[in-house]
Amino acid sequence: MKLAIIVVTYQAEPFLDGLFSTIEQYTDLDDVEIVVVDNASSDKTLAELSRIGRAWPNLHVLPQTRNTGFAEGNNIGLRWARERGAAFALLLNQDIEVTANWLRPLLSVMDNRPEVAAAQPLVVLYREPHLINTAGNELHFCGFAYCGAFRQSIDSVRPDQGIRSVAYASGAALLLRMDALARAGDFDEKLFLYHEDCDLQIRLRQLGYDCVLVPESRVLHKYTERFSARKYALLERNRWLVILKDWPLARLAVAAPALAGAELAVLLFAARQGWLREKLASYGEILRFLPAVVGDRRQVQKNRSPRATDGAFLTGSLCFPGLDHPIITRLANPLLSAYWSFARKVLRVP
Repeated sequence: MKLAIIVVTYQAEPFLDGLFSTIEQYTDLDDVEIVVVDNASSDKTLAELSRIGRAWPNLHVLPQTRNTGFAEGNNIGLRWARERGAAFALLLNQDIEVTANWLRPLLSVMDNRPEVAAAQPLVVLYREPHLINTAGNELHFCGFAYCGAFRQSIDSVRPDQGIRSVAYASGAALLLRMDALARAGDFDEKLFLYHEDCDLQIRLRQLGYDCVLVPESRVLHKYTERFSARKYALLERNRWLVILKDWPLARLAVAAPALAGAELAVLLFAARQGWLREKLASYGEILRFLPAVVGDRRQVQKNRSPRATDGAFLTGSLCFPGLDHPIITRLANPLLSAYWSFARKVLRVP
């Protein structure tokens, strides 16, 4: 088997027809197996998957007795694919719809560029298909991660511009090289949801692999911009877990003043937006995970290659709709960008 497509579902019944009908329409399913890991959905997800599966001999459903989250759910799918000898695994969110010629360009990159371990298509907004959801995700040296080119015109990323490296590829539609995962490890299940794709690709970059955007491939994402208090708290908790595990000591030391200032800003933002209680509770979760994170850190830093490129793709700017307050755009971004440029060029921080 060359490729396993992995879909983790949770309360996914409204999305399944769009996902599977477009896969069927636009995908050559020879030598491809599809595995769905269902996280104990209580709606009609399993019944709908059973209906679809009657016409799809290469569709396999792995029902779970609990919600394993994105990280562990995909790891279950990755183990299934690994046991069957898949060369590549392609993760798709349940709310994705694929388009014509979406798969071949992604696989072509993997076939022809062995240094690429992760690749994503251009992900566009389902309800506004002229706008980008993500053209590769951005990663701030303070650990903030966000969709690159969000809500920009799709004309700003043309197929003829070619494949380009990104800080990390979006987990919404993510092709992974299985032998690279054998070296880097799978998703960190402590993260549960959010930043798990970021953490994985930091570890891949630390081994010298590349992560890329393939603009010739496109998928549609039924993305929602709503952020709950719990989502904010998970993003913040996982931001810190990733920093503490993946940042080399020199980077942590240089970033410390900026991290302290950013943390104060996040606390003020949380208080203003009504999720301060959840933010404060996340500190307890970080402390609970800290012993395991310290153990993971030893292995991650031990594995770091002289060819590591994770630091080269970090940015000092936050450029995302909703974060365009003058304090950020006129003060924080120029200041932090200059600080990080100095750290990289003069202090040679990895």
